[in-house]
This record gives sequence, structure tokens and C-alpha cells, in this order.
Amino acid sequence: MGVRRVAVLLAVLLSVSACASIPESSDPRAIRAVDESNATAPVPPPPDGADPLALVRSFVNASAAPESNHESARQHLTPAARRSWTPAPGLLIVDNVDTIPATQPTPLPDGVQMVTVQADKVGRLLPDSSFVPEVGEYQAQVRVELQADGEWRIATPLPEIVASKGSFSTVYQAVPIYFLDHDSTGIVPDVRYVVSQPASTLPRQVIDLLTSGPSAGLESAMRTAIPPGVHPKTNPADPGDGALEVNLSDLGAIPREDRQLIAAQVVFTLQSVNNARVRLKVEGAPLLPDGKDLRPTDLGSYETNNTARPDLPGMVVVDERLLSLDTAQPIQGPAGSGEYDVLRAGQSLDGSHLAAVTRVAGGTGVELRVGRYGAQLPELPVRGADMSRPTWRGKSEVWTVVDGRNVVRALDAGNSWVPRQVDTGQLTSDGPISDLRLSRDGTRVAAVVGGRLVVAGVSDQDGQVVLQRPITLPAPGVRVTGVDWLKDDSLVVISDSNTTPVFEVTVDGFQWVPFTAANLGQPLKAVTVANRGRVVVSDRSGIWESKETDDVWSLVQGSIGGGSIPFFPG
Repeated sequence: MGVRRVAVLLAVLLSVSACASIPESSDPRAIRAVDESNATAPVPPPPDGADPLALVRSFVNASAAPESNHESARQHLTPAARRSWTPAPGLLIVDNVDTIPATQPTPLPDGVQMVTVQADKVGRLLPDSSFVPEVGEYQAQVRVELQADGEWRIATPLPEIVASKGSFSTVYQAVPIYFLDHDSTGIVPDVRYVVSQPASTLPRQVIDLLTSGPSAGLESAMRTAIPPGVHPKTNPADPGDGALEVNLSDLGAIPREDRQLIAAQVVFTLQSVNNARVRLKVEGAPLLPDGKDLRPTDLGSYETNNTARPDLPGMVVVDERLLSLDTAQPIQGPAGSGEYDVLRAGQSLDGSHLAAVTRVAGGTGVELRVGRYGAQLPELPVRGADMSRPTWRGKSEVWTVVDGRNVVRALDAGNSWVPRQVDTGQLTSDGPISDLRLSRDGTRVAAVVGGRLVVAGVSDQDGQVVLQRPITLPAPGVRVTGVDWLKDDSLVVISDSNTTPVFEVTVDGFQWVPFTAANLGQPLKAVTVANRGRVVVSDRSGIWESKETDDVWSLVQGSIGGGSIPFFPG
């Protein structure tokens, strides 16, 4: 079987390089890129002599390749089925694929076999090239018939494109498509999946996705400076001097600021598929007045706009006081002196403000306090039996979850902070919210809901905030207990597992990569992310950090004991 699978994967790869365009009839998205240098290369047939079970497995592997109307998969079909097969748009990705003979109530004719396909669902590639997880068992039957040449072929193929996760990962690659954050001052990635070969088609694929706008799940959470109807006039190409020229259609009358934002979106979108400097034009004329070629470093402020100050050391809640994480000494002001009984806290990205969940003086329950760092933190009319660790959206908006159900955001009104409710919709339908973290760009939230990881878009609608399209990211057999944002397109979560207590997770849930468990002990109390992607967790013995998933965890601050709650701005 190993030889057959290698042969199938080689066939898939050859078929991918054989054509540069993705047909609109069956691929997740129609790409208009044109590079026909190898378009007539033949697609290899399935392995000779494959039995019905092996043939169907080969068919599932080959289905990941979309070129020439899924010609690699069609080679597994009978001539009649090859002509009539019109699978539904989209792509179902599965894992642990198995094929078994299907039992029939009556005997089948000679040369006919029914095969059952069994697999575990992983998720779907949607028509906009975004991925959404899906769980459950997949099962379907196909009819396989012996042909005159002695080879088995599928007569009744699956009604939709079903591809194994391994072959999908071989054919497709994840790319960040950059849009604008909630206040249009920075850029934020929207992860999509494109066919990776031939590489010459990648710039056109990503630019087409960019000009089409954010994916369905983020269409009102992210913005774009590119006007509707704008598209590439030609394929991005090297004009002969090592640059990559992108020529867009007419933008209309838009201000210089929007042209600068468009440049940031295009340049950062291209950086994952091409390392050349970018020459931006509109109808053949320079997009920007100076007309110079651009690299991401020329537009770095749009990327760093949503990052914390690198000089902020982080803090930790110890014995209901706030200490500096690097010195283990109390911070200045009442939050560090012990005037407040601090249970949890959060610092704004620029370090100027603090939000703290404190015990209600002389009573029961907790309340939210917000104010400038080092100063008094006035209490807000937000109380409950419990509140989650505060999380910031910029420096003028902070969120917390009250009693596991009500998401409250406090807005800076100048001389006071005004609480408002967030429309959580379906977010709490699966249980209480035990943790909630805003992405640093303010366009998404990640939450732990009933022990599950959920991600949603943050949509501003007429002064109200709605959590758009919450999606559960299924964890691999663990209960999630905490979450924070690792990067703009990835998360770090802690779980109740002794063997896999910490995971790095892509924002769409496609990949869960475990950190080593060395040196950690359950239960883990908290997780946070420091500058440059350092993951920091606390357990029963102390505070630990790791920079890579395979690193052994090392102590951050030896003088601070277990059970503390470390946090960094955000």
C-alpha cells in the first residue's frame, strides 16, 4: 500500500504542475492566473493493477488536486462516470481514510464491487478558500467495475470532492491575505489556502483573493481599502529588473491615505509567496506619487501598530497584588501596594492603562476597575460573582466576561469608563465562557466555552459590537482551560492533559501542534504571550516560558511561586 500511495502523491504533484489555473466549476475558488507553459502535460493514470479498495483510496488522495477539472481524480473513473461527474463546489477534508468491502443484500454481478469509504472529518475548504473545521465520521459507498483492460474503475463516484488531509497539505498551502483592522490603522491576516504549484501562479492567486475581500466569516470584522470591482489588469510579473509589478484597474478618486493602505495590503499579502520588491501601479501609472518599489519594511508601521511596546516587562498577580514579572517587585500605585485585592488584571498594548478584577470591599463578589497605570483605578458599575481576565482593544476599550455569560466592554469616555454589552449571540450556547482574549488588532476573539476553543469575528455595527460567526476549533482529545493570541493568525492554549498541556493552534483550527510537557505540572493556572512570541504559563510550582514547541520549559522568575497569574499587554 505504501508504494501505491507514493505513486498517487507523485501523480498529484505532477498534475498540480501541469496547469496554472483552477477551473470555476469544481475548485474552491476560480483563479484567473495564466501560466500555460506546462498546461498540456498528461495526467498519469492510477497505479496499474490496483484492487477496488486501493483504487478508492487512491481516488480520495488524488481528489485534492483541482487542475483540469480534477483530472487526476477523474482518471480513477469509468469513461461514462468521467464525463458526467460534476461534484458540488468546495472540498471536504478527511483523515484516517479506510476502505472496506460493502455488504450487499443480494449478490453483485461479476466484475462489480461496492466499496465503503470510512474516514474522520477534518473540515471544509469553502468557496472563498478559507477553512472551517468539521467533526464526525464520514461514510459513503462507491461502485467499482472491472474494465475490459483488466483495470478496476469507479462507476459511481462520491457526490462531493473528498480529499485526505495528507494530500490536501501536499497540494495546498496556507497564505495570509492582509486586510485592515477595526479602525483601519493596521493590517491583519485572513488565512486562505491556495494551490502551491506552479509557484509562478501564487502572486496572482493571492492578489485575486485580496481584491475579492475578506472571507465570509470575517467580512464585517475586517475592512479593505481596495474599492469594489478593482482587479489585477495583468498577472503580477517581473518587468526585467527583479521587481514584481502589480498593475490594478482604476481605483477611482480615493485619498492618498487609502492608496497607502492599499500598498500595505498588497505588499504584505505578497510577502509569503514572493520575496521581490513590489512595484505598484494603477492602469499603468504609479499607485503612490513617489512610485518607488516597496518591501514590507517600508510599510512596517501598519504591522507594528497592533503590537505591544517591546520595553514592557509584563506583570503577575501574586497574593492579590500586581508585581513586575522581571523583578518580582510590586508595581507602583494601589494595584501593587495591596490597596486593592486584585484577582486578575490586564494592561493596554501601549502600557498606559490597567484594568483589574478586584474583590468588592466589605462584601461578596468582584468588580471591574479601570484607570491609568500607577494611579487609582476607579470602580465601574460592573459586578458579579466572577470575571475573566480583562483583555484590551487598543487603549480605549477593555472587555471582560461576567459570571461566564455576559461579555462587557468598557469604553473610554474621557473622564470615565462606560460599560456596554457585547452581543455574544451563539457564543455561550455550549456552556459558560471561562476565558476570552481579543486579538491585538481587535478583529477577532478567542474564547474557552465549556472547555472548547471558539473563535469569532468582532463586528462593529452602528455603535454595537456583535461576535460574528463563532466557530469551534475541535481539540485533539483534551479539554481546553485557557487561551491567548500567539500571533495575528495563531493561538496558544493550555489544557487539562498531562501529556499535551500546551498547544499552538492555527486561527482556523487546521493545525494543533503540541508543546513539550517537560517541567510542567498540572493544573496549569494561566497562559500569556510575551514579546517576540515567548509563551509563558504558570503551574503549581512556578512560571515557565518556551520559545518553540519542542523547547524544554524554563523558569521565568524563580522567586515567584506557583498559582500566580502572569500577563503581558493585550
